[in-house]
Amino acid sequence: MSNYVTSTGVSVGDIAGSGNVTSLLLQNNFDPRCCRPFLMNGRSYLSKQVGFDVKTGKPIIQNVPTYNAATLRREDWIMIDRAVVTAARPRLRFFNELRSAGLNVDLPNALGKTVWQYERQSNITGATVSMDGIRKGDADRPMYDMEQMPLPVIHKDFSFSARQIAVARNSNSPIDASTAAAASQRVAEEVEKLALGVAESYTFGGGKVYGLLNYPSRLTRVFTNPWYSNGERNPNWTPGILHKEILASRRALSDKQHYGPFVVYVSSDFDEVLDDDYNIGTAGVSSSITLRERLGKVDAIKAIRTSEFLPKGSLIMLEMDQNTIQAITGLDVTTIQWQTEGGFEIHFKVLCMLLPRLKSDFYGNCGIMHGALAPASDSSA
Repeated sequence: MSNYVTSTGVSVGDIAGSGNVTSLLLQNNFDPRCCRPFLMNGRSYLSKQVGFDVKTGKPIIQNVPTYNAATLRREDWIMIDRAVVTAARPRLRFFNELRSAGLNVDLPNALGKTVWQYERQSNITGATVSMDGIRKGDADRPMYDMEQMPLPVIHKDFSFSARQIAVARNSNSPIDASTAAAASQRVAEEVEKLALGVAESYTFGGGKVYGLLNYPSRLTRVFTNPWYSNGERNPNWTPGILHKEILASRRALSDKQHYGPFVVYVSSDFDEVLDDDYNIGTAGVSSSITLRERLGKVDAIKAIRTSEFLPKGSLIMLEMDQNTIQAITGLDVTTIQWQTEGGFEIHFKVLCMLLPRLKSDFYGNCGIMHGALAPASDSSA
């Protein structure tokens, strides 16, 4: 075997030893692969990052023999991983949209950290205009302040009994990964709730993880309610009212130096009005365009999205920009084998570190507008 050197200066032969989960994580710089032993050709292995390719800079991954007895076959881990990733993807709609928009920040060795510190910077004065450039311009220096956010792990446990594993192995069939998929869904849903601000902000070490609905620097606005208190549509409300209120929200955000592009996220009850005729309620007028389509034509609005996690009557206008929000990826959704209890059950943990980082400038200006519907009036009024 080639004796590659790890990033911690330890040879492959040294890291393929034994120990409990805590010891393994500490020995391997909190790389979760050390907690995923598998059987292959009658031996126990771990997948290890054993170094970096000198030419490409990419990590080199090898299957390394380990003295820790593995329970699952390599094929079992493949089945679990496939189920976990497949189940998590559709539940991470908002978070994955942030990542696909180029707002992802990879945080290396995140499991070995508890908080992330960063600076906020004030603006500086404008540039000088002169004919020959000799005139001395203002040489000011921005002001800074320090902020920090905690780095919690989001996780859900599941287990297999020894008999379940034995039945799968004796029948030469894959292990049932439905429980792993369910655990993955719960983890992904918690990521979404935390990012949207539906879950309570997480506090640790003097910092907080905020979401869209609970970020203190967000702008707020009350929108006209399309419904009466009994749930019937208010005939005095027209799609044009919401259209104008969206335009006013865009102006309020631009006044705070946030110019888009924006994505509008709404709760599922808004679908009824967004997908209706844009001119509904206007006597003698009809159109072939919906309110959703009309709002999509507004300059700087990139898309209109519906989120099932947002509470009823919620509307968010979010600037998709690094200066407003980032998706922090400390650890993508993965599964590790946990410590056993009693000997007849193997425990597993689906975990991730996928966190939102909401940002405002030195003066507290933010590119998030949080809208809520006004209280519904009585239909007899």
